[in-house]
Amino acid sequence: MKPRTGRPLTLHESAARLGHYRYVELQLFESLGRRVTTASPSAASFFSGASMAHGWRASLVECRLPVSVGLPTPEVLTVPHSDALSEVFDAVTGGSDAEVLDGLLGSLYPAMAAGYADHLAICSPASDPPIARLLGRLASDLDGLRREAGTLAGSLVTRASNRRPMVDDVLVRVDGPFGSLLVTR
Repeated sequence: MKPRTGRPLTLHESAARLGHYRYVELQLFESLGRRVTTASPSAASFFSGASMAHGWRASLVECRLPVSVGLPTPEVLTVPHSDALSEVFDAVTGGSDAEVLDGLLGSLYPAMAAGYADHLAICSPASDPPIARLLGRLASDLDGLRREAGTLAGSLVTRASNRRPMVDDVLVRVDGPFGSLLVTR
């Protein structure tokens, strides 16, 4: 999912990409929030905090969606890049607490961080400073969440079954959580 060139995204490409970020963050907000009621106490604590963090990041993304006459609304932009993306959320959140943590920490969160980093690498210094700051905040907060989960998960994740390879396979099939960042000259 590496960009082909260093060309910054157009306004419409950037808006679509931000909409994909917002969609993924909102889906994780909802999915992990639902997990809280069935999880063990320690996992429920993480899922609750993670859910809130995903909701917060979704609101940050919404604030950076471009708004102008002729541009799609935030609701129209907040869509998955692929109809098959629901398979990713099913693969990550289906299973035991340990499997969910393993899928998040070992597959989905690293893929999200890579997507944010790839976009940051092609931001224009002239027109994209607000997007660059947003991507830095998203990546930093996601990294903090990963560290918290790693500390909490400890022995849980080591007992997980083959969740990472399963989630990785689905992520490859659907072209990552945000879609490919392929740009041409």
